[in-house]
Amino acid sequence: MKKVYQTIVDNKSGNCMQAVIASLFELALEEVPPFIEYGERWYEVFYQFLKGRNYEFAYFNKGKNETMDFMRKLATFDGGINGYFYGVVASQTFPGGEHAVVIDKDLNIVHDPNPNQKALLLRPDDVLGFYITSHLVITEDREILTYEEYCKR
Repeated sequence: MKKVYQTIVDNKSGNCMQAVIASLFELALEEVPPFIEYGERWYEVFYQFLKGRNYEFAYFNKGKNETMDFMRKLATFDGGINGYFYGVVASQTFPGGEHAVVIDKDLNIVHDPNPNQKALLLRPDDVLGFYITSHLVITEDREILTYEEYCKR
């Protein structure tokens, strides 16, 4: 993971997402699409970009019943991109907003693309969710299985 910083810090049109993806794939910011500019189609562009790099992403939202232990277990099982993940936290710059950061498998924030670095003061409990890269299944009893393992049951 290389640290890439956002060049637009704005509540509605900032490019923290673009900077986090550039960081995870060790690319220059300009090599990653400016997702925010695609409006409602951002997810389609995001998904196609990641699929082009042989990754499938799904967002795991912490939810009110998730424990930190389970979230860490999920991150460890998944592995991320070389051990790092696209995480989401509450914006420390714009109240009520969300902000993309890079987290490790223990949900520690290891890179804040905002030059002000305020999100580095947050703790793992502050992570609202993260993107996983594996095709997996979480059973009703909270067991994590690969899709192939689940299909063999």
